[in-house]
Amino acid sequence: MTSDNRWARRGPALAALAAALARLAVILADGARFDDPDNYLPLARAVASGDGLTFKGRATAYRPPLYPVILAPLTVLEGDRPRVGLTLLHVALGAGTAALAVVAARRLGASPRRALVAGLIVAYDPVLAWQAKSAMTETLAAFLAALAVALAAGRRPVVAGGALGLASLARPSLLPGAGLVALAAAIFAPGDRRERLRRAGLLAVGVGGVMLPWGARNQLAMGEFVVTTTHGGYTLALANNEVYYRQVLDGPPGAVWTGPEQREWWDDVNRRMAGLPEPEADRRLRDEVVALARREPRTFARACLSRLATFWSPLPAAGVYGTTARLATFVWTAPLWIALALGLARREFRSWPGVAAPALIVGLTVVHAFYWTDLRMRAPIVPAIAVVAALATVGRRRS
Repeated sequence: MTSDNRWARRGPALAALAAALARLAVILADGARFDDPDNYLPLARAVASGDGLTFKGRATAYRPPLYPVILAPLTVLEGDRPRVGLTLLHVALGAGTAALAVVAARRLGASPRRALVAGLIVAYDPVLAWQAKSAMTETLAAFLAALAVALAAGRRPVVAGGALGLASLARPSLLPGAGLVALAAAIFAPGDRRERLRRAGLLAVGVGGVMLPWGARNQLAMGEFVVTTTHGGYTLALANNEVYYRQVLDGPPGAVWTGPEQREWWDDVNRRMAGLPEPEADRRLRDEVVALARREPRTFARACLSRLATFWSPLPAAGVYGTTARLATFVWTAPLWIALALGLARREFRSWPGVAAPALIVGLTVVHAFYWTDLRMRAPIVPAIAVVAALATVGRRRS
């Protein structure tokens, strides 16, 4: 057996093991507490009890459905806070994400060793690994995004579209990226125009087939066909309001929006939206942002640029993280961004299926130019970043 064959056979397993150990270390170091700031566990308990996706007795689409549905059996087995189940779930998802990054890189032409690099980037990425300790959707969304990139090279576009649809049901901000993947297939996929459109259409069918039942559920439960969530208006307003602009955008360098002014803004939003159906509150908050952008277009544009800088910053916010964590993240991220830029210049990512990875990256980036943004928001596209970066110095395609 040649050296390359050994790497090819062992690469996914080695990456999976590295990711599993890294996430287990992060989870145990935090005492396996699994903070739940977005209330996914109460939703999971409601599903497990037969009440469906409800919160405080009311049907809700405020959070995406896939993660709490997956958590529901864990709450049956362990109760309100399934620490063992969450540990096993997040470790398994992290390991699977790293292994899929290896598979995706190999399918795009990376050598076995370079493909393993993609898996190790996923395994040790500080943003993605850190999220494993929280009951939040980044870990699941990253796994599904990696699965979609790996499946894009296959002969079943409907299945790849289904993975993109599931990723969007875990993290709705990935839906624009899914749309860009379908568009990229229509432009860059092999074959004549009819074949390209067929592939793009099948991808879209896969996405829609997975997401439409959620929209139908919301039509029945809340009277409106919501295919994502009713949370978008809030996250848009959270990053686009006069208080935020004054305190962060026009505040001192590195300012982070915390403290009494943020709480006052949140209390005001709750008062004004109290009693409204979720979809109506979502629309009103969105409309407020649109009105603000029209009144202050230059400020809104500056805020978008500021969010892009935050999303792609190699340094976490000084007001949230200590010096050691910030330095370690910078040392990891700066070379990775260089490799990403070099990888994006390769022809593999200007043709199908390689273009699927940049499409996901661009899609999520555009979303967070407008919506609330911090470093953890880029966690779901780490597998796509890893695949591109791993091919940065790949030469001739190897079998």
